[in-house]
Amino acid sequence: MIEEAIAVVEVEPGVDPMPEFERAWTRGVRVLPLSRGLPAAARAELFARARAIRCERAAGIVLPTSGSIGVPRLIDLSIEAMRASAELGARVIPYGPGDTWHASLAPAHIGGVMILMRARFLGGAVRFGAQPRAWSDLAGCTHVSLVAPQLARLLDDSSPLPPSLKAVMLGGGPSPRVLHDRAIARGVPLFSTYGLTETCSQVATGRRAEGDAETLAGPAVPGVSIAIDATRGGTSGEILVDGPMLARGEFAEGALVPLRRPLRTRDTGFLDAQGRLHVVGRLDAMFISGGKNTHPETIERALCALEGVRAACVVGVSDAKWGMRPVAFVARSDGASGNMFASLRERLEPHLVPDAIFAMPADEAAAMKPSRARLAARLSAGERFEPIG
Repeated sequence: MIEEAIAVVEVEPGVDPMPEFERAWTRGVRVLPLSRGLPAAARAELFARARAIRCERAAGIVLPTSGSIGVPRLIDLSIEAMRASAELGARVIPYGPGDTWHASLAPAHIGGVMILMRARFLGGAVRFGAQPRAWSDLAGCTHVSLVAPQLARLLDDSSPLPPSLKAVMLGGGPSPRVLHDRAIARGVPLFSTYGLTETCSQVATGRRAEGDAETLAGPAVPGVSIAIDATRGGTSGEILVDGPMLARGEFAEGALVPLRRPLRTRDTGFLDAQGRLHVVGRLDAMFISGGKNTHPETIERALCALEGVRAACVVGVSDAKWGMRPVAFVARSDGASGNMFASLRERLEPHLVPDAIFAMPADEAAAMKPSRARLAARLSAGERFEPIG
């Protein structure tokens, strides 16, 4: 029966949304988790798109992508795909009865949703609370998922790690090797991971060791296929993935468009001699500056390696001479100083050094993952930002 089949559930940090999810699934209805923290216009737009969807009823989750190139896409995830992701991921990072995963990521995105799904399918517990700002906030927890700014903040806390902690899963985008090595030196049981909304999170995951390349995600999760489309020559190319954890498809103009296999991720990377995946950057984020391919992620990793930098986001802006040039936004800890331009010139090729470095706006700094699309739009609209560096 073709009918309205999406239940919009408002979610917020620290509150368990699973009872509402389960009630919708019992009726054979998909759930769209809608963050209370979204700006009103974005909330209204997602709500309207959900109400316009007409499809066969089926339990599952509908999640917006991060929208790195503009309007977020709505991805349809089945219960079976999320179960497969949870069970396959547990072969790399065991989790089950007696374990507790701190819900540090919002359940409006795939990283936060999969914390709930692992508990549902594998039998572990979830602790709901605020983002961890000190190691004591994780007392009694065995697992936590973090993005780079969260890990950087925790490492500023000199108190001992909770003895209960078994795994810290780091993902959500590029992060610098200096951050990884700091964590390992502190005894953090650190795992890097790479995944997408379309893959119910994990595709490649591995325990990090000191000195590992910052691009390293890890070996493919068991049961997941990873290939590299290097049609332009060389070892690097678009990452292709397949497996039982793939989404059903994407909603476009209210209709479900089935996912094509293997999934073309629009991410670039390569497999090393050990068969481990390295992620270089996004194809849709890359731009050409003076004839040279420029991956914003390379610049972001270099910025995040500088002392006091908590988060960085780089966008390309039009330039009459070079075609495009990088401009960076940076969130720094209180009291951070130093000449970032001079430090970047020691670490990067000349064409990768940004033309300008601005203080990241407070709303983007507070986001789990700053948006290149939003920052680029604000620059284009003529908004003025505080120059730093």
